[in-house]
Amino acid sequence: MTQTRIRLTRAELYEKAWATPVRTLAKEFGVSDVGLAKICRKHDIPVPPLGYWRKTETGHNVVRPALPPAKNGLETLDIYVRDRLPPELAALAAEPAAEIAIPAELSHQFVTRTEKLLTSGKENEKKLIVPKDGTLSHLLVSREQMSRALRIMNALFLALEERGQSVSWPKEEQATLTLGVDGETVRFCVLETTESLHHVLTPAEQKHPWMAPKWDYRLTGKLQFRVDNLPYSAGVRGTWSDGKCQRLEKCIGDFIVGLRVASAAIRKNRQETEERERRWEEERKQQEEQRRKAAEHKRKAEFVTELMRNWEEAQNVRAFVKALAECTGKLELSEEEKRDIQQVVDWTTEYAEFLDPLSDLADSIAEFVHPERRYSWLN
Repeated sequence: MTQTRIRLTRAELYEKAWATPVRTLAKEFGVSDVGLAKICRKHDIPVPPLGYWRKTETGHNVVRPALPPAKNGLETLDIYVRDRLPPELAALAAEPAAEIAIPAELSHQFVTRTEKLLTSGKENEKKLIVPKDGTLSHLLVSREQMSRALRIMNALFLALEERGQSVSWPKEEQATLTLGVDGETVRFCVLETTESLHHVLTPAEQKHPWMAPKWDYRLTGKLQFRVDNLPYSAGVRGTWSDGKCQRLEKCIGDFIVGLRVASAAIRKNRQETEERERRWEEERKQQEEQRRKAAEHKRKAEFVTELMRNWEEAQNVRAFVKALAECTGKLELSEEEKRDIQQVVDWTTEYAEFLDPLSDLADSIAEFVHPERRYSWLN
């Protein structure tokens, strides 16, 4: 659940609490009046007593107690406010929760299958029952709480299917149980919460402390529904638990409503992820096209530069051939010497033709425009 932090000094909250009724002030902060009153008590901030605002309205002078020093020495405090749900999720969350009855007998096929796996299961390091073979991600409780947890799960599955939702658990050994809620796959579990306690070394363990466990675990006997594949930033409720005044049996209807909210949040996150990946792929293609165009521009520039260089060299070679012929005509040479010079002239003339890109213009242009025809690796 994403939260917004409001930071105040104790003096600021004290002044606000005595200037505005706690119920009104709590709405401004986006918290409950009970929650705000707890924050004030925690930070030793006195609040108006019952009847204070009525007395002030009728002109009675009520003495305001002074702000005492903070017992913990901290003069600033933080109020964390849950961000509001988007409208489409808020509408689902506002749906009334049905009262779900708990059947006396286990009847759902996946619940009886779960019971069979756990009956012969073993305890893990937290004293929770796990199957001897394979995994069981949707139920993690102690043997003492297993019967109760199975009845709750049985009622949940039946209620979901009555409402057009689905429960899936393939027979493969490593397969996990999932819920199909409004077309989205939701993973969940019923678990018993445990408390972690620092392990106290026994006399035997003190000889080899590195071999001792770091933690001991204590079973609480409290059960909890938990949605396991909620996106990190979904901002929706993901757990429902036993409390001082509520039992998980009474939370099944609320949990079904919460599953629909979770499903919508999962869908929203999936669609946003797909859209983000689509944009990334589009950007990647654009960047790739830009790199391709830059590489093609560079290739053509280098190609034309090479053509120009060869053309200029061919011109220089021809000028040299002309100068060589003129020089030969001015000299008195033997026939043999003239034939030797002519060989140089003929070879150099051919070399000029070889260098000159204009002597085979069609081939030069084709290589410029269609390099893949000559270099097959470009295809």
